[in-house]
Amino acid sequence: MTMNRIVGHHTGGPGTPTADDLNAYHRIVDAAGGLHDGRFPISANAPGRSLAPGTYAPHTRGLNTGAIGLAMAAMGGASWNDPVGSTRFYPTELQVTAFIREAARLCRVYGITPTRKTVLTHAEVQLTLGVTQANKWDFDYPVFGPTNSRDPLVIGNIMRALIRDELDAQEASGRPVTREPIRLVLRRGMFDPAVRALQARLQALGFDPRGVDGHFGPGTFAALVAFQCASELLPDGIAGPATLTALNL
Repeated sequence: MTMNRIVGHHTGGPGTPTADDLNAYHRIVDAAGGLHDGRFPISANAPGRSLAPGTYAPHTRGLNTGAIGLAMAAMGGASWNDPVGSTRFYPTELQVTAFIREAARLCRVYGITPTRKTVLTHAEVQLTLGVTQANKWDFDYPVFGPTNSRDPLVIGNIMRALIRDELDAQEASGRPVTREPIRLVLRRGMFDPAVRALQARLQALGFDPRGVDGHFGPGTFAALVAFQCASELLPDGIAGPATLTALNL
């Protein structure tokens, strides 16, 4: 199963998962550091699955296909102006540690390399990927380590550094994991028989690439972006593993 992104969240609730939390996220960490499975397995958000309401975890607006929702049950009743002092449900040290550990484990299982585009917080999504969100602030406060900044990108970089360290520690332990095979990535400017197959599939699905000739030009790019938007994939016009899987290629 191809998954290409992890998005980190706070739930906006108490320190234990609510029914709404379980519906929205794949994995939730409680205040004591315990892990909870959401109602929908990660496979429900896998490329190629229909995102019909009530059948998948809708954790990130417009970016749910191929994306894992990992959340801390925290921040209920919090005020943006005083994130630490305004709530008794601020993330605990145990919670943050378990969150980082689980994020690293998921990176290993799904072969995800932590970068700003692949492992990010909800507050970074619009800034980094350009997918509009609804004023999300998880996380633009210093939950992962000391900083005077409330810049989500600064905080996300701290989070990713912790995940990389934990990932190195887990890999050094020698525990085997199953990884996805490396697949061809198709992008604008390429000429390849695989591009012809991509164009034919897009055309069959009603996304006109303006020709089935093996040349990845503007028409193919526009058709692919339209398909990605309709499928809640990152609309970057690049046919990577998640997009190819969603296309059944």
